[in-house]
This record gives sequence, C-alpha cells and structure tokens, in this order.
Amino acid sequence: MSSIIHLENIQKSYYLGKQELKVLKGITLEIFKNEYVALMGPSGSGKSTLMNILGCLDSPTAGRYILNGEDVSKMMDDNLADVRNKEIGFVFQQFNLLPRLTAAENVALPLIYNGTTKKIRTEHALEMLDRVGLADRSHHKPNELSGGQNQRVAIARALVNNPSIILADEPTGNLDSKTSRNHAYF
Repeated sequence: MSSIIHLENIQKSYYLGKQELKVLKGITLEIFKNEYVALMGPSGSGKSTLMNILGCLDSPTAGRYILNGEDVSKMMDDNLADVRNKEIGFVFQQFNLLPRLTAAENVALPLIYNGTTKKIRTEHALEMLDRVGLADRSHHKPNELSGGQNQRVAIARALVNNPSIILADEPTGNLDSKTSRNHAYF
C-alpha cells in the first residue's frame, strides 16, 4: 500500500536578519490512507510549521514532501493552490468562515475554485451540512450560529471536496463533548 503523505528529512528554517532559526530538523514521516495521526508537543516545538508544510501553505527549506505520489516540496505557489484545493481539507481552530456568507455558502467555497456549477455546489454544501447536523441552519451567517455550530460548518467545508487528507487544528475544541462523541465527521 502506498502512502498518502511521505516526508523525507523535512527541514524548515526562518531567518531573523542573518540569524537562522531551525524549526524543523529532519522530519521523516509516512501516513497511509485512513490513518489518524495527531501531532503533539509543547508550544514552540514546530507543530504549526509542520502542519503548514503538510497543508502546502508553506514549503520546506530542505527535504522531500510527496503527497499522493506527487512531489509538492518544490512546487510553485499556483500549483500548490491547485493541490490544496483538490487534495486537502482544512479545519482551522478559528474557523475562518466569511461573515457575510451563509453556512451553505461558506461550505461551498472550495467548490467555486474547482469550477463546480452553482447548482451542484449548493447540493453538496447542503449534503455536508446535513452530515454535521446543521441542515436547518444552512441560511444562517456565522454570527447567527454558536461556536460549536461554526466549528461544524468549518468541518463540513473541509469535507465538501472529498479531499485525500484532512488537516485539523483542534477540530472538536468548540464542540460540546456529546456532539464530539456522537458525530463521526471524518
């Protein structure tokens, strides 16, 4: 079985003037289809940096990142944007929902970027909202929803493109414990 994610000696450094700050120092990792992996460590240990690289939001300083058989470690920004839209679903801790859009419109956003027609976007968005128990709240804007409901909208948005991987930063942090246990979104 081939891996979905294959990291070889991933390194990431940031520069403060001439001073190099090495954040990732040779991460090697392999993740297979249907695996659940948690990144854990103290603050400042490089978890967010690694998540940004896994999500193609940032590139490594050195090493190779193979995502679904494609080397994304040296791709240009335009190509990375295509990979992000097709392959990766994001659930951000702060939701990143657009306040002027309804729940359904927020969920449908990733489908706009791949050229899906409005009718199919709406159908898929409503289907995902139903999966997360929010079909009846599809026309509400983020400020009309609770924190847990906004988190479920963010989860539905991450799932709508049927991505190869889901990257989540504390995906159930705003859900009550009953909702966290009762809904298997992923």
